Amino acid sequence: MVSSLIFFVESPSSEQRLLLCRWVEHFHAQKRQIQIVADSTMAARHLDTMLWTFSDESFIPHRIAEQPITGPLPTEVLITVGEVYVRGCQILVADTPIGLDFMKHFPWSVHFVLQDDSERKQESRILWQKARERGFAVRHIAYTPRPAFPTLDR
Repeated sequence: MVSSLIFFVESPSSEQRLLLCRWVEHFHAQKRQIQIVADSTMAARHLDTMLWTFSDESFIPHRIAEQPITGPLPTEVLITVGEVYVRGCQILVADTPIGLDFMKHFPWSVHFVLQDDSERKQESRILWQKARERGFAVRHIAYTPRPAFPTLDR
């Protein structure tokens, strides 16, 4: 297995989606194909709205993939409800907890560690341990409102 890298990004619950938009903006600027996974249609719609409005300077073409994608990707950023693999996406950005069996399809994944949710924080610890045991590369990103984003090298 080619090692996938998972970024474990710390965030307060109240800022997680704004940080998600910033990560997507960063990867989009690097010309990457991005899949965002939400846990519900309502969450996907909220992310859709946020991606249009979170920054006056930003323009991120995206859409909610309501049906399976066959053929070329219709846009650089797709939002799916649940773990629906979209061939061609390089980066997974998880708005909800995602399993390693799904993450392995992507060279890079972003998982948010919610600092103020003890249950989700414990789930993140377990995911970190399991990811390392299964050969994933992991990188911790401490919380800051304006993080220094990594440059992807492949």
